[in-house]
This record gives sequence, C-alpha cells and structure tokens, in this order.
Amino acid sequence: MEKSWKFWTFAEKWLLILASWSWALCHISLLPLILTFSIYGGIILLTLIFVSVTGILYKCQDVLLYYPEQPSSSRLYVPMPTGIPYENIFIRTKDGVLVNLILLRYTGNNAAYLPTVIYFHGNAGNIGHRLPNALLMLVNLKVNLLLVDYRGYGKSEGKASEAGIYLDSEAVLDYVITRPDLDNTKIILFGRSLGGAVAIQLASRNPHRISAIVMENTFLSIPHMASTLFSFFPMRYLPLWCYKNKFLSYRKISQCRMPSLFISGLSDQLIPPVMMKQLYELSPSRTKRLAVFPDGTHNDTWQCQGYFTALEQFIKEVIKNHCTEEIANTSSNVTII
Repeated sequence: MEKSWKFWTFAEKWLLILASWSWALCHISLLPLILTFSIYGGIILLTLIFVSVTGILYKCQDVLLYYPEQPSSSRLYVPMPTGIPYENIFIRTKDGVLVNLILLRYTGNNAAYLPTVIYFHGNAGNIGHRLPNALLMLVNLKVNLLLVDYRGYGKSEGKASEAGIYLDSEAVLDYVITRPDLDNTKIILFGRSLGGAVAIQLASRNPHRISAIVMENTFLSIPHMASTLFSFFPMRYLPLWCYKNKFLSYRKISQCRMPSLFISGLSDQLIPPVMMKQLYELSPSRTKRLAVFPDGTHNDTWQCQGYFTALEQFIKEVIKNHCTEEIANTSSNVTII
C-alpha cells in the first residue's frame, strides 16, 4: 500500500513537471504556431495553440485576483503607526518565505489577557493602508491586533498564490500561539474580502485554536465570483480545475463551528451582498450573527454608524462564553443598522 502511494505521488509530481514544460514550450512557440497554422492548418497545430492560450489564461488568473502594487509604491512603502506602541515583525513560513506583520498592543490594563485579532486584508495594497481601520479597532474593541501582509504584498517576500497565502496564515497562527504575552485562548480571526476567505480556511483547519471568526464583504468562492463578473460567458460550466485560485469558502465554512460574525455592506458593488447572506446560512455555528449595513460599500463598511458597536457586542459575547460550550442562538440573529 505504501509503495503504491509513493508510486502515484512520484507519477503525479512528474506529470505536473511535464505539463509545466509542455505549457512553457507552447507559450514560447505561440506566435510561430499561429503563423504556421495560418499557412498549413492542421488539427495538431490548432490543438497546440489552444493549449498555449489556455495555459496563458490560467497563469493570468493571478494578475486578475491579486493587486499588491495598487496603489503604486505599495511594495516599496508600508506606512507605520505613529504615537502608539507597535512591533514590526517578520516571520518565516514552512516553505521559507518571510512574511511581514504589524502588532498593535492595547496599552490599557490586563493587555496580556485581552483577545488577539488576526487581521487579513483584501486583495490590494498593504497592511499600512489598513491602519486607520485598525487603530479604531484597537481603541473601540480593546484588543491586541496583528495585521498580516501576505507573500508578495508590502514588505513580505515571494509571490501571492492561494496555497502560499494559506501557508502564511498558518505561520501567523503558530506565531501567535508561541507568544507568551498574548492569550492563545482568545484568538479571533478577522477577514475582509479576500481576507475573509483566508480566515475561513484557517479557521476550518484549526477549529480548536480559534475562538471566533469575523468575515466582512467576502465571497462564496472564486468560481462564483467569475460567474458574477463575467456573466456574458458561461463560467458556471467551467470545471473546477480550470481555476488556479479557488478559495472555496462555501465548502469550508461547514467546518467553522466557532462563533461567527458576518458583516455585510449592502452597497457593495464588487461582491454581491447575497454571498455574505449565503455564507451566514451555510455556517453551522450555534453562535452566528449577521450585521447588515445598508450604506456599506466594499471597502468602507467600517465607516458606517454602528459598525464597531456590532463588533464590540460580538466580541464581548465570545469572551464571556469562551471557556464554555457555544451558547444557543438568540431569538433574532440579524441586525439591521
């Protein structure tokens, strides 16, 4: 059995290498292939052109999803907090990539016993651009806050990818667990947009280490988003393997039984708010809340009135019950603010 497993692992590895080499060869030869096909035709040349174009589109998916250089200079300059204590930290992931973090410590009493919120941002910019939001979180929620730049973002090394970002998130959680000055029994994940998918993945893999999860204006999956954004093309019929980045949150949310807060801005023009409602409905958590903000846009829902009140109430409930089994649902779980 073990020999069979090793054989198939070896075979899969070499098939992937062969496919990569074949794609690279077709990519380099795309123009000669097109010219040759235009002169001689032939089903083989047409097939090679199709493989080449498909490979290029597959590789270009990263360009469509990740925007680490927007706004300009985001990879060169990361704003740092002023006037408050903070730590600028670099940690190394399992595959050797250095990832940059900013730790904001609450300066009030019993800081070591307060919850630690791990903040996963969206698909553009860097952690420095989230400081105005993060500082308000620090003051209003009275928590320790750890902001994460994924690989390829800000001062972090490497290049962004779904698998790589998952490794980054695991490394961050491991780092928090090992900090003696942070309470590792009160870890809360916060994710906005792309960050919501990262938070769901991390929570689904570490249900016993995460106290709660907060998701804001995130999506069901990348295939769902593709079907929404490119409705003129039947994207829903593409097989899953066509997507380089999947972020299948609608499946993984079923493994997240910890207390969960879903924040939805109904004026979000990028991600349909119905996706947040669907994630809420798919969640198996016994303590789940849906906070709806009619004027909330994709990136600015945190500026809506009542936003921090909703977060504060949820965190207080989590902390009150974090040593016991999750409490039963209240009579009304949907908050209209």
